[in-house]
Amino acid sequence: MKARIKELLGTEPSEQQVVIEGWVRTCRDSGSLCFIELTDGSCLSGIQVIAESALKNYVDEIRHISTGTAVKAMGTLVESPAKGQAVEIQAESIEVLGPADPSSYPLQKKRHSFEFLRSISHLRPRTNALGAVARIRSELNFAIHRFFRDSRIL
Repeated sequence: MKARIKELLGTEPSEQQVVIEGWVRTCRDSGSLCFIELTDGSCLSGIQVIAESALKNYVDEIRHISTGTAVKAMGTLVESPAKGQAVEIQAESIEVLGPADPSSYPLQKKRHSFEFLRSISHLRPRTNALGAVARIRSELNFAIHRFFRDSRIL
């Protein structure tokens, strides 16, 4: 079953198998390991996925993953030894669903002005600020619809 990052960050590390899909926010290659920060839009934070060089597509695909690439990661949810995060995923397989060309993908880890984001409307929800606005707007719309649906006079 596919999990949401919001749910995984709120759970205890239990060595459970998880499947997560999302976009790469950052990818750092250290030779025998790749550290991938993955986000799916369910919360502001991302989750770290650790890819070891033993994975079958490590050399061909994983080492070349860039910001904006859509991936599906399957692995084990474990306690993170690093500060700032409680859990991370030890990847058993990573599938690239949609590559992003690093020379033409406009979003980076840095902050972007709202003026710049107006020019790339299809990628706006992938930013923290506008993703948060979209989540709040969705919750407000749902609450309004539920209020009018439940207060119907028969």
